[in-house]
Amino acid sequence: MINKKASHTRQMILDVACQLFSQFGYDNVTARMITDKALVNQGSLHYHFGTKENLYVEVYKLANGLADALEIETLLAEEPNLLETPLGKSYAIYRIVSDWFHRHFYIAETWKLAVIFNEIVRPSPVYSRLVEEVFKPESKSRLRLYSLIVPNASYAEAYAWVHYPDSQVVYYWLTKRNIIHYHGERFFEDNKYLLMKITIRNMLLVLNLPLLKIVSQT
Repeated sequence: MINKKASHTRQMILDVACQLFSQFGYDNVTARMITDKALVNQGSLHYHFGTKENLYVEVYKLANGLADALEIETLLAEEPNLLETPLGKSYAIYRIVSDWFHRHFYIAETWKLAVIFNEIVRPSPVYSRLVEEVFKPESKSRLRLYSLIVPNASYAEAYAWVHYPDSQVVYYWLTKRNIIHYHGERFFEDNKYLLMKITIRNMLLVLNLPLLKIVSQT
């Protein structure tokens, strides 16, 4: 019974933190704001998360979907010969990059988008920790995939290719207000999927890999 109650308290704190951090950002949210809204004492936050910083990292990981990220090793375990053909390489890229898009951009929970892009646009004091615990592990699978497909490429080439989706999504998000102003909310939402298709298409073309049917027509 005690464990169940503790688990409920932890989830309440986490749910409230997701809401507040997405609305106000890291700097403008205090531990007291979180505990008051969650209807718990500050000792509960300390017990379950230690500090506001630890809680924020937990929220960011949840928003990022890092625990559910598709790894290239998972694909190769399912199909060991996947990268032996150009078409197989294209498919691997599609699976990894589309997984990234669905976890970062093509999602229904708007609080997740707000947490992710608030941190990108206005880095918090926790940014350096997020780099080590979230950003580097998150890009590891794409870097690994690129190194398997282009083993002699420089790190600069790999970095540019791996983070191409990030640049496309960040720009689209930053211009959201203008897009909605001229084309409407529905247009903005519908074009998210098209942006993913175009991005993957370009990533395949730059490596001279065959286009998959799902990304060949954009």
